[in-house]
Amino acid sequence: MTAPPPAGRRPLSLRTRLILGAGLWLALALAVGGGVLSAAFRDTVETGLHERLRAQLRALTAQVSFAPDGAVRVGSQLGDPRFDQPYSGWYWQVSDGTAPLARSRSLWDAALPVSPPAGDGSVSFRRDRGPRQEELETAERDLIFPDGSRPLHVAVAAPRREVEAEVGRFHLLLLLALGGLGLGLITAVAVQVGYGLRPLGRLAGALARLRREGGRLDPDAPAEIAPLVVALNELLDHDAQLIARARAHVGALAHGLKTPLAVIEAELAAPRPDRAEINAQIGRLARLVEVHLARARAEAAPTGPLGARVAVAEVAGELRAALLKIHAGRALTIEIACAPDALAPLGRDDLAEILGNLMDNACKWARGRVRVRADESGLAVEDDGRGLSAEEWALATQRGTRLDLSIPGSGLGLAIVSDLAALLGLRLGFGRSDWGGLAVTLSWPPPGG
Repeated sequence: MTAPPPAGRRPLSLRTRLILGAGLWLALALAVGGGVLSAAFRDTVETGLHERLRAQLRALTAQVSFAPDGAVRVGSQLGDPRFDQPYSGWYWQVSDGTAPLARSRSLWDAALPVSPPAGDGSVSFRRDRGPRQEELETAERDLIFPDGSRPLHVAVAAPRREVEAEVGRFHLLLLLALGGLGLGLITAVAVQVGYGLRPLGRLAGALARLRREGGRLDPDAPAEIAPLVVALNELLDHDAQLIARARAHVGALAHGLKTPLAVIEAELAAPRPDRAEINAQIGRLARLVEVHLARARAEAAPTGPLGARVAVAEVAGELRAALLKIHAGRALTIEIACAPDALAPLGRDDLAEILGNLMDNACKWARGRVRVRADESGLAVEDDGRGLSAEEWALATQRGTRLDLSIPGSGLGLAIVSDLAALLGLRLGFGRSDWGGLAVTLSWPPPGG
């Protein structure tokens, strides 16, 4: 028996597992999506800043010229008042690669870091520190004049705090949006999981009612749990059949015991009891008890595991050796004619119970010959005795019909075989053998059939 889980380690419910799993995947998806959106927005904002710096750099380049005395001169202002506000973070500067030659009023008496001219005239970007150690984004390029005068290096800088402020506002908005989306989605998942698991809750309630009131489960269930409901109903039907058969066995046994007990009681009350009659009735009582016990064992639980297949020839050979000893006083011949692929889809004990009763019955009624045949689809036990009439075949093949218990011999063995074959889903048939006696056949689906 499996021990219950220790206290404090109760397994998570299906609802919790599904919600946690969906929550983890949702958090991962939102985190990845948020990261992608954040990176895309930052790239867009920085691209926009670079475009503004390019425009300012082009405007500054257009205003730079040389005075007659060779001094660098910058024309009208660039049109952005922030270049005139001291330490505004927006700066421009013109240098010769070693020292500043002109700069914006916003720099006051400070200067941007000077880079030597590269000579190719392309625009490049870098990050610097401003006069107040603020972080700057700087666009710079070399300015080469067609008259061959010395090249200049022009630079325009803007504060990165504006970029970071825009990105920060976007992050806050993104966090609120994704947080609200995630909360809404996990709520929707919880509702969906609850709705999806509702049939299981109804099934649990139906099982509780079933324990109290009996009956069967409603077969109207979703496709995912319909096989479970069908299996449970089949199990309930099987249990009901077992209970009904058990009651029938008890009733039949009680009815069968009445007559022998009455005879014994009458004999014991007589002045001179007939001991032979008493012994005969006691033997009859023993046979009745043995038969009903065998039937109860057969119907209670077939012992074959799922997928079991047993060689008929092997079991028949063991039974032949035992039966030849039992019937040693008779000149019996038991022939085993089983194909190598004759494998019965039964447990070994079940096959021995069925085949033993059939072979024992054939030995009792045979004149001298018994044969066991088997192939992949079934087996047959034949004898050269008197056989059964057509009326007796019909009675023997009716499911649940019991042959007269007062008649010794084949009636009892065939009744047990009939019960066990019905339980195992096998087809039992009766006919005439080639020798004129009884031929009992037992059929099962072939492998893969």
